[in-house]
Amino acid sequence: MTERNGYLGGNCASNDAAQAPELQGVRYQTVCSVVQDSTQGYCTYGLECLADCQGTWVQMDMIEDVSPSRDNVLFLADRFNSLGLSPLHFRDAVLDSLDE
Repeated sequence: MTERNGYLGGNCASNDAAQAPELQGVRYQTVCSVVQDSTQGYCTYGLECLADCQGTWVQMDMIEDVSPSRDNVLFLADRFNSLGLSPLHFRDAVLDSLDE
């Protein structure tokens, strides 16, 4: 599992906790990363967490290389979206899913 720490960009960036960005929604979607081994390249799938910040979808966090199975990662994204998973629990939920 390859991790990229969360961040906010654009108008949602704030260094002051009292002025935290106003998020209207969160969604999760799959990402594909091409991994090159000694003979060929193949795709691994990960998840990204996007937040609707003042009408713009901003990437808050991404975890690459969760699984070589597209269907497994699509299932996770659908599950996180249908449950309304908080971005605060994104990393723990992905790690927990690897233990199942």
